Amino acid sequence: MRLYLNENPRTFVVTDSSYALIIRHPSPDYKAAESSHRHGHIHHDRSKHTDKKEDNNKVLVEFLRAESLDLSKFSDITPRKARSNHSLHGFLGLLNVKGFIHLGFVTKATKVASPQLNESIHMIDDVAFYCLNNDRFDSWIDTNDEDLSSVNSEESEGSLNGYPAASVRRILSSGHFYFSKQFDISCTLQERGYLDAPRHTSTSDDPYFRRFAWNKYMIRDLMEMRDVLNPFERSKLDSTGFLTVVTRGYAKSVNVKLDEHENALLTLISKQSCKKIGPLFGESGCDDEGEVPNYVENEVIVYSEKYSFSYVIIRGNVPSFWELEKTSIMSSKNNKRIKLTRSFEASSHAFLRHFDTLSKHFGDVHIINCLSQDKKSYKGELGENFKKHYDEYVKCKENSLLEIEDASDPSKLVLNNSKVSFTTMSLPLSLIRKTGYSAVNPKEIVDPLIHSMVDFGAFFFDVKRNTYVGKQLGVFRVNSFDCLTKANFVSKIISQEVIKLAFRDMGIAISYDLLQQHAKLWAENDDVLKNITQAFLSSKSKVKSSSTKRLIKEQLTKKYFNVMRDPKFNESAMLKLLGRSQDQEGVVVFNPLHQYVNVQLKKRAHEFSSRETIKIFSATFNVNGTVYSEDDLKELIYPSKHDVDQNYDLVFIGFQEIVELTPGKMISVKSDNFNNWELVLKKMLNDHSPKKEKYVSLWGWQMGGIAMLLFIKESQLGYISNIEGSIKKTGLGGMSANKGGIAVSFDYSGSSICLICSHLAAGHSNVEERHQNYKTISKGIVFFKHKKVRDHDAVIWLGDFNFRINLPIDEVKYLIEVRDFQKLFEFDQLNKQMADGESFPFFDEKEITFPPTYKFDNNTKVYDTSEKQRVPAWTDRILSLSKNKILKQEVYDCEENIIFSDHRPVYSIFTASVEVVDEKAKRDITHDIYESYTQVVGDINFLLTASNVTKYVADVWEKPMPAPSSDKAKWWLKSGTPAKVSIEEFDNSETGVFPELIFNPRAPVNPFEESSQPIFIERESLLKVVSARD
Repeated sequence: MRLYLNENPRTFVVTDSSYALIIRHPSPDYKAAESSHRHGHIHHDRSKHTDKKEDNNKVLVEFLRAESLDLSKFSDITPRKARSNHSLHGFLGLLNVKGFIHLGFVTKATKVASPQLNESIHMIDDVAFYCLNNDRFDSWIDTNDEDLSSVNSEESEGSLNGYPAASVRRILSSGHFYFSKQFDISCTLQERGYLDAPRHTSTSDDPYFRRFAWNKYMIRDLMEMRDVLNPFERSKLDSTGFLTVVTRGYAKSVNVKLDEHENALLTLISKQSCKKIGPLFGESGCDDEGEVPNYVENEVIVYSEKYSFSYVIIRGNVPSFWELEKTSIMSSKNNKRIKLTRSFEASSHAFLRHFDTLSKHFGDVHIINCLSQDKKSYKGELGENFKKHYDEYVKCKENSLLEIEDASDPSKLVLNNSKVSFTTMSLPLSLIRKTGYSAVNPKEIVDPLIHSMVDFGAFFFDVKRNTYVGKQLGVFRVNSFDCLTKANFVSKIISQEVIKLAFRDMGIAISYDLLQQHAKLWAENDDVLKNITQAFLSSKSKVKSSSTKRLIKEQLTKKYFNVMRDPKFNESAMLKLLGRSQDQEGVVVFNPLHQYVNVQLKKRAHEFSSRETIKIFSATFNVNGTVYSEDDLKELIYPSKHDVDQNYDLVFIGFQEIVELTPGKMISVKSDNFNNWELVLKKMLNDHSPKKEKYVSLWGWQMGGIAMLLFIKESQLGYISNIEGSIKKTGLGGMSANKGGIAVSFDYSGSSICLICSHLAAGHSNVEERHQNYKTISKGIVFFKHKKVRDHDAVIWLGDFNFRINLPIDEVKYLIEVRDFQKLFEFDQLNKQMADGESFPFFDEKEITFPPTYKFDNNTKVYDTSEKQRVPAWTDRILSLSKNKILKQEVYDCEENIIFSDHRPVYSIFTASVEVVDEKAKRDITHDIYESYTQVVGDINFLLTASNVTKYVADVWEKPMPAPSSDKAKWWLKSGTPAKVSIEEFDNSETGVFPELIFNPRAPVNPFEESSQPIFIERESLLKVVSARD
């Protein structure tokens, strides 16, 4: 990466080997004395920039190929590694401090971790800032660390010759900030995905970015600019390092022995949150959104040639409104108490927001409360408050007091159906000192948590088979007073036990070396987080004295000094970094070329996109743990009674009870049954397709007994992009969940499609539980950028929904015998749920013309003859939802001759009208638009050399708005046109008095229809007409 500067007009260009980023301010300032010397006859006319103040926070940015630029007049100001041991490692974004906009770069870094092969995490050792809109600070370019030591106070920064970004530079160079060139470091391994290209850069609305990206203020608008680029340009921008996401905390990798035969990389990453409004660290409660101080996300990653494992644990202060109050200047636990700063009701709202946010993101949450149980102590008082809020939270969920479907009102909280559990854990410091960070865990801590460990599962990926084995479906939230030593110790124990359980389920006995190295990483993590947290706590006394007299003097000095002085230097620098300093404005990025191209592309979309109809086959089958032969499946996939003469473009099949469940297992490896079904179906598709086209497996997943397989015609593969899976369990048993849902999201050219397979709660009377299952899955299935099920253009949702028929068994069997399915359907539970707008609102289902598909005696066509005598029901269903009704359910039937299971397979054939984009035509049109733009404006080098570019940063919203409407004038009526229309129909008499007019009943109703009749007539005329008729 290289950096170039043109001094006048002041323009920076960042380049790599192929691409460049142009960064320019529309109206920079120049030092008058140096400007006349450097530029001779050039005189900077300030009168040309009458809107200079308004343009001060605006920046012009363009991303393009470097070969198109003429940099002959630019100076190369890249730090010289040979001279200063510095070079450019990444672009941090744009920092606006006191009206001076700076470009930030990482100039020195040390590799500290490698979570996976070809991935690295670097610790920032030094950064550099270059002022964009003023050349006053050019003398600071390449300034070394020693020179900056004199610029370490607010006074020097405020002086005319000070360096505004010095404090931010120092905090970023402190050794606790991290970045990666290969992946998005703010995300977890599970979140950024594995099968597709890893997510390199988040988006500005991504929850991980908003919580953990410490330079989000600097790059937020640049990331929005990134979204304007086409996919190819976006991928190139990500790979250049022009947008670098920075986190704060700890990261380190070590080499370990996984077992006797295999080596592995063990990594621990800790990320401190910067999302809370107010103090990010210390002894206080949450903000209005439920964000808490001391929030940290710990992720442990184990990577080998065969497997990749990840597990996440979080910690944070009690999420209510409180603060620590000292009743005496003496620092003693007896002189401290908890002050609740708001009412219990107000705190409850923030508490609910906090855990609703966690539940939406992680699923189930298990709270581990390590606060003192002594109710007389201030810590015990806080713990009691925590438990009361938790009990209220559970009560609200049980009573469904906060189940609000209308999320349009932001003041109302929408709870999801994830479970939040609570464990109080007594953890004296003596136990921590006695046990230490070792390979052995205390049984009294492990035993109460083992069930949730198994239930939550862990992220596990089989590298050799290129398939997911497990995903983490819940999180432990560890809580202590300062969320440091105790929270770290418990987190280490949970992490170690989960690693042992996960690899045990894969048949691997992990080595003692891995456990030892794991403990050392957590011990080092504790030391680092304590140091960087306490560095920002101005009230934290770090010197202890045995002399009471000296102690009183020290505490008096500290107390009054802390009250009188300005905020600490580090705290002030952090506020600037986060864009929270007083009067600190954000930077507005303008990207004129790409914005123009995108607007024109939308206008010409019809030239490169069209709608085509594709055929989708879908089926759901509860197979009762059995695999069937290929030949007998032909009638299911290609039913002769429906005369299928065309190949399907997509084939989507969902299974339930594909295996018998094994309780207590944390990781659910894809079963032999799953693999066998995949092979059988793929062979059957390729052997029997009407036009002998080849099919390939596009995506597959198994969660316990639920499984999904997706096949696609090989010729259609080029239309598929952005494939992403998501799962949500509703039953028991961790990854071996007996109920829940699996979903896959992908783009078919220009249309987004979501396919879901689920298995809901059984039992004739459990309608409400099935309804809650639906809501849990619907809300819990979340994809990249928080894309939900309903955000797709087309959705097909199938499975064993287990809804029954509310009629006696004899009546049901009679209606089946006479094939009066319409009458039977009136008593169908799902039908009533959908009609009432409860479960699956707005989903469509074609009329059912086949008999109930459950429950049969195995290998017969006879309904259940067992002792339970279950009422036959349509438990197996296929529903759809689509925007503009692009999905049409052409066929809906069951295959009655496949009898090995107690269910019958149900299938449906859909047609979908999808948007197909001709990428070549789109590229050609883009090129034409670009050429027409350059013919009018000039080529891109115009942005480098033009003296005035203010027109490119004109904001339409800054134009003065018209006066509001009144009864006499409307803002949309131009040239002073009045709002009221006067009707000039005068009396012919000489009096000049207006006659009394009324509407003419003979005039046509349509005012635009031509007629000889006047619109208004005199009242007397109408009366004469009526009198004449009489």
